[in-house]
Amino acid sequence: MKITRISTQKKNTERFNIYVERDGKEEYAFAVDADILIKYNLQRDRELDDDFVKEVLTAEERQKAYRLALNHLSYRMRATSEVRKHLLEKEMPEEAVEHAINRLTEQKYLNDEQFAAAYVATKKATTPHGPGRIRRDLEALEVPKPLIEEALRQFTSDEELEKALKFLRQKQKELQRRSVRELTQKLQQTLMQRGFTKEVSAEALRIAFEEVDQDEGLDAAVYQARRYYSKYRNAEAFEREQKTKQALVRKGFPYSLAAEAIEQVKMEEDE
Repeated sequence: MKITRISTQKKNTERFNIYVERDGKEEYAFAVDADILIKYNLQRDRELDDDFVKEVLTAEERQKAYRLALNHLSYRMRATSEVRKHLLEKEMPEEAVEHAINRLTEQKYLNDEQFAAAYVATKKATTPHGPGRIRRDLEALEVPKPLIEEALRQFTSDEELEKALKFLRQKQKELQRRSVRELTQKLQQTLMQRGFTKEVSAEALRIAFEEVDQDEGLDAAVYQARRYYSKYRNAEAFEREQKTKQALVRKGFPYSLAAEAIEQVKMEEDE
């Protein structure tokens, strides 16, 4: 084969179509990136053999994978596994993918250590997640465990507690409408799902409930009493009061607080 013509692609001026003469006729052979065109000195009238063409096409696949990866990285930092997955989804050959990964790693465009540190810093500043959730996310991105643990060192125990408390304080209205016993298990489970340790979750709950004073505890009981007293409005007076009181106790309110709340609701109804 001999190159008869080289033309620039209309949609991408950095790529070139190579035409060759075969059996006395000109035909399209392949397309290459500008860097490959220069590297292999592809020009008109150059003779090509099969081994040389195979080498050029291998280099072209590697270059294409590299450029796809660079474009993927241009939007934000990414873990190595994210880039590999992206290239495979673009149906790039595995050899070209690994070559691109190695090249980007050598050039420090890919660095899982830096990625993990930046990921932890961002999630710590912008999300209500604790270190456990962030660890799970990084593990899902196949970041090596030693790099994950090193990155999580920036998440101190005091910061973890403060973040858990911030989440609970956002639930202030809920804390004012339900009993401590009813909410404790639910909120502790929620905190642990968000990546906070069991110990930190328990301590945050203790502090948060201390911040809810006795008056707010009565407000929560009254709020629930109104609901149940209305629910049982068709019952006899004594039965209505007893059913309401039982419902409040089941929700975790102390008996004395339930009784006080019911008396307040009865007074409201009499007014």
